[in-house]
Amino acid sequence: MDHRFLVVAVLGLGCAGAAALACSGPDPGSITFAERRAGFESTPGGSSNSSTSGGADGGATPDAGGSSSGTTNDPIFGTTPFAYQNPGQNANGANAAHQGTVEGKDCYMSGCHGPTGAVGPQWLIGGTVYADATGNTTIAQAEVKVVDGTGKEIAKAYTDANGNFWMDKGAATLPAGSKVGVRTATKSKAMATTLAAGQGNCNNATGCHTKGTMQIYVN
Repeated sequence: MDHRFLVVAVLGLGCAGAAALACSGPDPGSITFAERRAGFESTPGGSSNSSTSGGADGGATPDAGGSSSGTTNDPIFGTTPFAYQNPGQNANGANAAHQGTVEGKDCYMSGCHGPTGAVGPQWLIGGTVYADATGNTTIAQAEVKVVDGTGKEIAKAYTDANGNFWMDKGAATLPAGSKVGVRTATKSKAMATTLAAGQGNCNNATGCHTKGTMQIYVN
């Protein structure tokens, strides 16, 4: 049966700490149309005091990019329905150092949640989701998911009331070739590029997802 689907490549989501890794330099995005290929379909499946929820979802073929609703085939989320889970904590109130607002800030700065010298819990990945690439409106109750190069789930998290998400590292690793997607109940976007190993600082101030210029967004 001949189907067509919309593929939307968007800004890359991850970046390592400023002192460790350079951003992968994603393009602003592009839209292409392509025939559905055999093997695109995926097989669905699915913490501490964080927004993380672990599991072992299967993804689609690694080279597929896409944009879809939360219930159709998707290169990151597969066919698993969107199901919001409250992270149980608001990032703004988690620490006095946050000064009541952490939206768009570099989570790894001063070693806060980075791989070395952390003064808070070490994170696998963290950042903020917005309604558009350059605006100020954040998206609450969005899902952010990280998969490896084969489409296997590494971790997933849900944004708090201010659009912030975080994934405690624990024993998890972020291998080279990992991909990230973000979705709401109706929209989904996948990053345009893959991550370098350990490249989890989404709001890196050196050019990844800087507030007001290249934000993580879904709309």
